[in-house]
Amino acid sequence: MRCKDCQSGYHAPYDRFERLGLRPDGPSFLMKCRQCGALWSEAPKGATLIHRADARLLYPDARL
Repeated sequence: MRCKDCQSGYHAPYDRFERLGLRPDGPSFLMKCRQCGALWSEAPKGATLIHRADARLLYPDARL
C-alpha cells in the first residue's frame, strides 16, 4: 500500500526516496520510497510508479 505522499505522486520531500539503481542509457534512476517501499523510475521528464517485476527488468543491477 502506498503512503499518502506516493498516492499523490512523485514530489518533494525527495529525501524520502532511496536510489537503488541507475540506467545509464536512459538516464534514469530506480528510486524507492523509504516510507512505503513504492518503486519509481525517475527520468529527466518525470517519474513513473513501477512494479517490482518491471524494476528487475529495467534495472537488473539494482539492489531490490
